[in-house]
Amino acid sequence: MDTLISVDDAVSRVLERVVLAAVEMCDLSSATGRVLREDLVSDRDQPPFDRVAMDGIAICHASWSAGCRVFACEGVHRAGCAAPTLENAEACLEVMTGCVLPLGCDSVIRIEDLTEENGSYRLNEGVVIRLRQNVHELGSDRSRGDLLVSAGVRLNATHVAIAASVGKSQVSVSVRPKIAVVSNGDELVDVDHDVEPYQIRRSNVYAIQSALIDAGYDDVKLYHFGDDESGLQNGLGRILEYHDAVILSGGVSKGKFDYIPPVLDALGVEKIFHGVAQRPGKPIWFGLSSKEVPVFAMPGNPVSCLVCVYHYLFPYLDRCAGHPAAESEMAVLGSDFSFKPSLTMFLPVRIRSTPSGDLVVDPAPTNGSGDFCGLADSDGFAVLSADKETCLAGQPLAVHRWVPQL
Repeated sequence: MDTLISVDDAVSRVLERVVLAAVEMCDLSSATGRVLREDLVSDRDQPPFDRVAMDGIAICHASWSAGCRVFACEGVHRAGCAAPTLENAEACLEVMTGCVLPLGCDSVIRIEDLTEENGSYRLNEGVVIRLRQNVHELGSDRSRGDLLVSAGVRLNATHVAIAASVGKSQVSVSVRPKIAVVSNGDELVDVDHDVEPYQIRRSNVYAIQSALIDAGYDDVKLYHFGDDESGLQNGLGRILEYHDAVILSGGVSKGKFDYIPPVLDALGVEKIFHGVAQRPGKPIWFGLSSKEVPVFAMPGNPVSCLVCVYHYLFPYLDRCAGHPAAESEMAVLGSDFSFKPSLTMFLPVRIRSTPSGDLVVDPAPTNGSGDFCGLADSDGFAVLSADKETCLAGQPLAVHRWVPQL
C-alpha cells in the first residue's frame, strides 16, 4: 500500500473523477428509484378548479347570511362532471368530494352538519358557515409554470404522482450504470455449493449487490475468480470492457496472493489511491481504466467492504447520476466510546430517537472486521474522527444507514 491518505482526501479524490451519466426517457410506471434529469413544471393551476373538499351540499353563502337554514336540493353533482349551475340562490346542490364547485355556489356544508328532510337539507342547530369553507380553491396549491420537482431527485411515490398530474407519461432520467461486482479467492464458494471446513461462502458480492439495489442501482452482475493471476487479469480485462463501474472484493492487501493491485496495473487502470487512514477498510484501492471506468477494490473482510461501499461508492454513483450529495445525517452519541485515535473509525451503531425528538446512536461494535453476523445488530455506522481518543456521549456524529434514505 501507498502512504495512507485521510478519509476526507480519499472522498475528494473519488468525487473529482465523477462523470455525469447520459440521459434516457423512462416510462413513468418504471421510474421509481431513477434519478430525474428534468424539472417537473406545473402545466396548469393546482387544483385546476375550485374543488369540493367534503361530501355535503354546495350553497350560496349570502343565503345563509340572510337567515336561510333549509335548502331545497336541486340535484346531485359528482366528480368528473362539468360544473352545473345553482338556479335558486336559496337552494343547494348535493356534492361529492373532488367535484367542481357548482356555479352560483361559494361554500360547502359537510353532510355531518345537515339533516335531510323530504328532498331538502336542514342545517343543524348552532352550525356556523364560513364563506368558501370546504372549498379547495383554484391555484391555491401551485400556479401554472411553478417548479414542482427539481432535477436531481431520486424519484419516489410522491414525485411519480406529481409527474402523472402534469401529464408526463415518460420522464428524463439518468442511464443506470452497468455494474460488475467481483470476488476473488480460492477459499470462496458460491452459496449453493457444498462447503469444505477450510472454505467460506461468497457473501460480500451478494451484500454489495443488495446495497446497490437498495440505493437504486439494479443493473448488477456478479463474478468470481480464484487465486490465479493470469485468469484474474483475463477476466477483469473483459469485465472492464462491458461495464460502467467495477467493484472488487478481496485480494487488495499485502498478502502473497493479493493479485488485484498488480493485475489492475497490468490492465492499464490508473491508481488514484491505495490505502486510507481508516478502520476498518484501510487497504481500499480506487482507480480509473483507460476508458474512464471507475474501479473500487474493497477489502475482503465483510465489515470493511460494506463501510467502503457506503462511504465511497454510493457518493460517486449518486453524483454520476446527477443526484446531489445529501448532507450527512447527524446524530448524537448515546454513550462514551474510546478507541485508538490514529485512524478514522467507522463504528457500527444502532439508531434510535428519543421522546424529545433527538436522533441517538449507540455503539454496536462487531467482533472485528470479519464479523459480518454482528452487523445484523446495527442500523448503520457512525464516523469517528481520528483526532480524539474518546468520543463523549452527546457528541454529534455523521451517520450512514445500511438502508439509504432515498
